[in-house]
Amino acid sequence: MMKRNSLIIMIAFITGIITIGGCKKSPVVPKVAEKNVVSTKISEKQIPSPSSVATVQPQANTVTVTSTSTYYYNPAGKPDPFEPFDISKVKPTTALTPLQQFSLDQLTVRGIIWGVSNAKAIIEDPTGKTYIVGVGTKIGKNNGVIIRILNDKIVVLEQYTDVFTGKIKTNEVTMELKKTQKI
Repeated sequence: MMKRNSLIIMIAFITGIITIGGCKKSPVVPKVAEKNVVSTKISEKQIPSPSSVATVQPQANTVTVTSTSTYYYNPAGKPDPFEPFDISKVKPTTALTPLQQFSLDQLTVRGIIWGVSNAKAIIEDPTGKTYIVGVGTKIGKNNGVIIRILNDKIVVLEQYTDVFTGKIKTNEVTMELKKTQKI
């Protein structure tokens, strides 16, 4: 019991010495005074050189930060990077036909009716349904329209809005007739 009490007293004594001896005054944080040189020309891009960005001049308990040139971002003519893309302009407002629900690479040309006044094509969708289409039929997700039906292919003109520039772009896509092997 005596050993236990003396052990507790010794631990308390060592802890007290460490606590008292470890306390010191907290370091003084130097005050910072800032000087900025402001340029009056905002239209010109001023890129500071690495040596003139900031200079620190030590004095008694103070630090002075000076900047010799300042860069200004001019947002004129640039898109706002924090504004979300407005894709509502891209989506059509009319009801979609069954052929407009699939992309062109999902559709297959199975046959072409050639030699009549209005050429027709037979298109198969991924579900196995077939459709008879002619020139002017809307097809594909990108507002495509069939512009030509030839004897071995059809030509589709797609119009879409570029999300980054907002400009309407066109793309001609050729869909080849799938030829079956003769037995």
